[in-house]
Amino acid sequence: MLVTLEIFSGRRNPSWMLSDKKAKELVDRVAQRALTPADVVEDDYALGFRGLVVSQTTDADAGAVVPMAFRIGGMANPSAQALQAGYRALTFDETDDTVKWLLATGAHAVGDALAGAVQEEVESKLQGLREEEPAAEAIEESDRDLGAAALACIIANTAYNPGFWNVPAVQPKNNCYNYAMNFRSDTFAQPGRISGHPNAVMACPQVANAANWDGCTAVCNGSNKNVALVIWPGVDYHWYRRHSAGFWGHKPGGTAARNVDNAGVLINGTTRTPANCNRGPYTIFCGYRFSPTGMRVR
Repeated sequence: MLVTLEIFSGRRNPSWMLSDKKAKELVDRVAQRALTPADVVEDDYALGFRGLVVSQTTDADAGAVVPMAFRIGGMANPSAQALQAGYRALTFDETDDTVKWLLATGAHAVGDALAGAVQEEVESKLQGLREEEPAAEAIEESDRDLGAAALACIIANTAYNPGFWNVPAVQPKNNCYNYAMNFRSDTFAQPGRISGHPNAVMACPQVANAANWDGCTAVCNGSNKNVALVIWPGVDYHWYRRHSAGFWGHKPGGTAARNVDNAGVLINGTTRTPANCNRGPYTIFCGYRFSPTGMRVR
């Protein structure tokens, strides 16, 4: 999950990712509660601290337990629709506590000076803000990664969820690589960019190697998703992802996610696969690869 501290007017607001452990803890805090939609802001508080916006970054983050994007803190009221559904709003104290907790998870992105400014802005609402040491967070993530590296191969394909991708705020900003690796970056992600090894050659070895630097490899180790790479020779690449029901999905560029090929036929994973389905000009099948659960792209 991606958290954004909404506070600036001219500068880009600071954002940070929650670890899987922290994301689960947040969901446990706010599940089945009336939450304010991300796009609702109290006009009287349009300048300065406007709350923390939480957005799901994969189509399997929290399902229907929490909205795809919601706001914690600020002065906006909870969603009327959620209240009508019988959900109870967070109390004032629960909201304060969750704001403090979220800010602590992003201490490395917010910094001391900005955290101090937020404390002044919201006064008593953020009293006793406890910042988390970035080094401790890094150690926790490192230990988790080392543990995963020792695991046997586990295929953890996720359910098909095109609704996550096919909305105006997401669809045009994310491409086939975002979809296949199941990470919404809103950057039209490119293989190798997040790892500092971008590639401009549209051929199987080069695109595969760039993805390999990002973590998507030909070897399964730990928890992974099945993905596949194809090439339009010298022109472009395209990725597919297999879902838990067995069929394959993909998202051509900024268009909608789908589970059919260029002929409109379901890529069912048995008689029709990325290797033999209608791929239009993407005539070269590069092979199947493994995308680690939690992999990020940019």
